[in-house]
Amino acid sequence: MADLKESASGIDGAYGLKSKRTDAFDLSGSNLPCRFEGEVGDMIVCGDIPIEIDGTFYRVMVDPFVPPDPGNVPLDGDGSISAFRFHDGRVDMKMRYIETERYRLERKARKALFGLYRNPFTHHPCVRGAIDSTANTNLIYWAGYLLALKEVALPYAVDPDTLSTIKYDPFESQVRSKTFTAHPKVDPFTNELVVFGYEATGLASLDVATYTLNSNGKKVEEEWLKSPWSSFIHDCALTVNWLVLVMWPFEASLDRMQTGGHHWAWNYSRPAAFIVVPRRKRTKRPSNWAADEKCRVYQWRNCMPLHTAGAWEVEEDDGDIRICVESSRVLDNAFPFFPSDDGRTPSADAKSDFVRWELDLSAPSGSSISDPQVILDLPCEFPRIDERFLTKQYNIVFLDVNIPKTKPNGQTIFQNLNGLAMHSHRSGATTFFYAGENCSVQEPVFIPRNKDAPEGDGWVLAMIERKVINRCDIVVIDTAQFDKPVAVVQLPFHVKAQVHGNWVDSVRREGSEARSLVHEPEEMPISGRGVLGPMI
Repeated sequence: MADLKESASGIDGAYGLKSKRTDAFDLSGSNLPCRFEGEVGDMIVCGDIPIEIDGTFYRVMVDPFVPPDPGNVPLDGDGSISAFRFHDGRVDMKMRYIETERYRLERKARKALFGLYRNPFTHHPCVRGAIDSTANTNLIYWAGYLLALKEVALPYAVDPDTLSTIKYDPFESQVRSKTFTAHPKVDPFTNELVVFGYEATGLASLDVATYTLNSNGKKVEEEWLKSPWSSFIHDCALTVNWLVLVMWPFEASLDRMQTGGHHWAWNYSRPAAFIVVPRRKRTKRPSNWAADEKCRVYQWRNCMPLHTAGAWEVEEDDGDIRICVESSRVLDNAFPFFPSDDGRTPSADAKSDFVRWELDLSAPSGSSISDPQVILDLPCEFPRIDERFLTKQYNIVFLDVNIPKTKPNGQTIFQNLNGLAMHSHRSGATTFFYAGENCSVQEPVFIPRNKDAPEGDGWVLAMIERKVINRCDIVVIDTAQFDKPVAVVQLPFHVKAQVHGNWVDSVRREGSEARSLVHEPEEMPISGRGVLGPMI
């Protein structure tokens, strides 16, 4: 019996031994590292993947290669790309770290050299001049590059097939901003990338740069403005003529950083706010805007509008302009690892929902706006739309949700997302997909059935984390029957939760030299040397 007890102690595979690695939790609450680089060809698929799905699902994870600073937060850690190429009903997978300057320095040292998130005063003196970007937040395909983005710095360019890191700042500092948003927006009608950078001239600065890159990566518009305070401006929304920057009530403080504290602290006295910026110098302004007015700021109460789905503008008969912006919303601080300076932490049961904000551009800057319209009154995050309709009024929204009547058991909104929703604004109908008990769902992507398909007609892909069996799958859901998948792509292991991901259709890469994502053996003639070879 003693032998049996000793064997039982190895149920976790560690036999009571502990790793020296610091725990590094991701936003979904997992502390399991992945740290895998490699490829898997022709993955196992349950069901049938429609052959019309032809392209690559790129997602980026926070996956520290070396044990991080014990005081660091889930937003920090090396960016690792997992790419899934769909073609002819089959899927290949490749995973590789983005070789940022920070990653290369720490991997060479085999230990953490960088301290707290976005605080160079906590870094080892030998790396304070290095680029402190982990490129771990989003991936966008533009001007022939896969851009690995972290809003603390400029993009890293990555090869879309090999996933090798090509260079930093691929657009060669056409704008003097030191930062580049993790959420640039592609205008599908003008084929432009609209970009902003906050804290654009340095730590805790008020400077915000907005600009536009054409399809070749050349700057065609640029404007600079001041934010009301040094705020966390993570996402934005885009209409035909306007850019809306979404300000969270966090505040950066150089004094706090210099004394070893976090870059951000939630400020319960600050509102959520929206900076509205004309996209072009020729954009028609409402009549009461001054000729040299660069932007207006509108505010609501203290809350966190996490991510936007989309936005559109409405011009009234009198020439006034209204902008509608839709976003997920948490009525408190959704990042408890950045508490307020007085130590207050957010409520564990803070309400969250999906809402529509209305901004009247004829109202003076600094005005308070009306309460938003609640579209979905349930915990939800990561809204996505059919991006062929970005900048225009749309009908269909896809979101991660906590399925009604299932019990949330996580501490934040990100840990309670166990399903997907497809909502129609016109009909008011919402259809759900439930991933299952002890499962979490990551940000979805939408793929149109064809280029002329009606809005929202196609497929949704999403990564599912299956916590009990410690594995992940990608579900492929036909929007015509949203409650169950038509195919499941099975990963052979668990991967870290993504921050964001995007679909790049093969059509977008026409004219570029696309290569296989995985190694393909060369064709060889039959040797004739097998035991059943031809008899001579």
